[in-house]
Amino acid sequence: MSEHQPFLNDDGDDTLLFEKLQEHVLENHPNPERIGCLDRATLETWVQSPEKLNLADPKYLHVLKCAECTRDLIELREHRKEEAERISSPAAPPGVISKSSNWRWTPLAAMFALCCIFIGGLFVWRSRTGTKYPPREQQAAVSQTIDLSNAGTLRGGESSSVALVLPRQFVILHLILPYYSPGGHYRVAITADRLDDSEKAEGEAIASAQGQRADVTVNLDLRDLAPGTYYLATTHDGDPASYFYPLTVR
Repeated sequence: MSEHQPFLNDDGDDTLLFEKLQEHVLENHPNPERIGCLDRATLETWVQSPEKLNLADPKYLHVLKCAECTRDLIELREHRKEEAERISSPAAPPGVISKSSNWRWTPLAAMFALCCIFIGGLFVWRSRTGTKYPPREQQAAVSQTIDLSNAGTLRGGESSSVALVLPRQFVILHLILPYYSPGGHYRVAITADRLDDSEKAEGEAIASAQGQRADVTVNLDLRDLAPGTYYLATTHDGDPASYFYPLTVR
């Protein structure tokens, strides 16, 4: 009981709970290669306007296993706190945090609480059934990185010398886009041919761009695809044309 006693005196923002979770992730889940990381714009939205995100989406569980994303969230929360203190009313008593600051913690606290409940429930289920995963989930999500930075962006009937391979699993794909690709909203799809209406799987996300490099991370469920040859297609909101790269799924 003694190790849980401090949480009885936690504040309304669950600060102690967050600190313990952060310490655990920072210590046990380094991710220096930033595999599967959420883009900066999504993390900023998470901190500034979490109500705009569906935090029930499993992709956000990534932060519980990524020290790098956790550090980014800590940095963004500190920046937000400094901004809130800078513009807060001087009449507010010392040590009092305004409601506009408090309410933004609520979705984060709820998300982490749901994660803990989910993980605990999964542990109990596994201990009772004696199976590691139900049949559909025997293949866990895998993180994959594809670097297109030196690949030409090809349209229509042109061919590409780039050979890409992805497994028939639920893939968290970190896609490094060709040099000088713009940031913004992208749709990434797996298609049977070079026609947009032949897609077999797709994901959407916001790409972050820094200098000549842009990258985006999307979730692609490839478990139902037959092994074979496909195309990886990328489409930017500002350009109606899709760009295709030969892809092998196996």
